[in-house]
Amino acid sequence: MLVANKVSKSFGNLKVLDEVSLHVKPQEVVVLVGSSGSGKSTMLRCFNFLETIDEGVISIDGKVINTTKDSLPKIREQVGMVFQHFNLFPHKTVLENIIEAPIVVKKIDEQVAKEEALILLDKVGLREKADVYPNKLSGGQKQRVAIARSLAMKPKVLLFDEPTSALDPELVNEVLQVIKELAKEGMTMAIVTHEMNFARDVADRVLMLHKGKIIEEAPSEEFFSNPKNERTKQFLQLVAL
Repeated sequence: MLVANKVSKSFGNLKVLDEVSLHVKPQEVVVLVGSSGSGKSTMLRCFNFLETIDEGVISIDGKVINTTKDSLPKIREQVGMVFQHFNLFPHKTVLENIIEAPIVVKKIDEQVAKEEALILLDKVGLREKADVYPNKLSGGQKQRVAIARSLAMKPKVLLFDEPTSALDPELVNEVLQVIKELAKEGMTMAIVTHEMNFARDVADRVLMLHKGKIIEEAPSEEFFSNPKNERTKQFLQLVAL
């Protein structure tokens, strides 16, 4: 569903991604881990074309993306992204936040968009908050609305960039539970997270990035129980499962 082939990206003299190659199969959950600055979030932003790559190729659902010819808004319809900070419109209700893009971008009928949005709010456990404004929500509730908003575009794949890092500890689980449910339903996902127990539970494969390179890749259980790379071993000891 997603393929990066020898992707490199620099910011000034700093090479953040160094010939990274990875893939995410349909209905697979791939988790990217690594210390801050290892290139994890930049890789996700390249998949969503919020960052342009310097070298290499990115493919989505078998199509090589040419950023000079292809419509990036159309591509982003296929690749949803959930950020650390929820980016909800403060002047719109929860329901209005969710229906905005389907109506404006996909030209979906407003009534249909509302009906679909309420189904999504059921999925994330927030139907009763449909008419509430974001400033009345907890951080965990805002993030669940952000997930529903991404799902409203019916993407082929969802990217999560540290979806719980801005949350108070007691609110983390309600967001992780929603993501776990999406995984059970077969949603294709690439996730950057520091929540190692969650990564172990939800991932089909785990990739370790270090200084812009993938230094280890393995099925979840193998990655956590029998890491091969010394840097991976150090990292897992530091984050203490």
